[in-house]
Amino acid sequence: MAMLRCLKCSLVVVTLPPLLAVGVIIAGIGAWATARQPTFFVLGEDNRLSPVPCFGVFLFGAAVVILVFVGCCGVISGSRSMLRVYTACVAALLMALSVMAILSNRKLYIYCHDIPWPAFSSAVLIVTFFLNYLENKKKETRRNKLNHVNEQLSKMYGPISGYRLANRKSYLKAIGGYKNLREYLSVAESKWRDPKSRDEGTKMLKSWRRVLFHVTHPQDLKTEETIRHNAHLFEYGVKEAELFQNFIFHVNYEKLIVANWQERGDGFGINEPFGEEDFARENNAGISDDTTTKMLADMVTHVKETYDTLVVRKQKLMREMDEASDGDYE
Repeated sequence: MAMLRCLKCSLVVVTLPPLLAVGVIIAGIGAWATARQPTFFVLGEDNRLSPVPCFGVFLFGAAVVILVFVGCCGVISGSRSMLRVYTACVAALLMALSVMAILSNRKLYIYCHDIPWPAFSSAVLIVTFFLNYLENKKKETRRNKLNHVNEQLSKMYGPISGYRLANRKSYLKAIGGYKNLREYLSVAESKWRDPKSRDEGTKMLKSWRRVLFHVTHPQDLKTEETIRHNAHLFEYGVKEAELFQNFIFHVNYEKLIVANWQERGDGFGINEPFGEEDFARENNAGISDDTTTKMLADMVTHVKETYDTLVVRKQKLMREMDEASDGDYE
């Protein structure tokens, strides 16, 4: 963007001084001639006369001066709109001079006799078109990127981040200050084995199963559904696909656990007397190996970090688009 601005400003600055000089001279001659009250300038060559209105000469020179003023304002303020108007008017002016020269079958001598004005004006038009095309292409690219980021946030990482954070808080509250679920179930089993505290151990197990059935498992199912339906929005592709794949495997294992509970009674498997196997983590929340535990923790961290990264990217894209829009309307 800076390079494009620099190039455009360079083109403008190069043409400003000669145009200003030409405009002042033409306007001065027109004003002087108008004050002396002749109606026409008469330009002749090869016995052919071309009448030119004096006041028209003055207006033409004044228009050139105003055009230079617009160009100067555009350079100073950095207004793209002014620079575009200036460049387009210069191109139109040079085109008009070229056409007039061709139609009158005479050469125009403006300081540099060998300047090919038609080629120069065409080059200005081409460069202007090219610069505008690049800027519009960048704007379109930013819009597409912003739309993609918004889709990632609204359909993928936003919902998953909410589900995982809520799941994590529910899990920590359910285990009531214990280090992890394995320790929680171990304490519950110990109390269940003691006849004096059997009811307390049974209550702890029932409490956990209610949380899993009504809170954490539904959130896991929603997370799984979000991942399945929006795999095209993965930010890191294959790198995170493995993490999500392991999570889906974990959720499928949970489905088997819940189905087993439902076969035993009211949905929690608590209608029948508990046995030792009921306190195993594998029968309450899935595989208890360190890999699964790490995967669940990594899932929360990864989704949160990716969400924050996308938010920063969105803010940057919006800021760039706002700056570009401000430049267009200055």
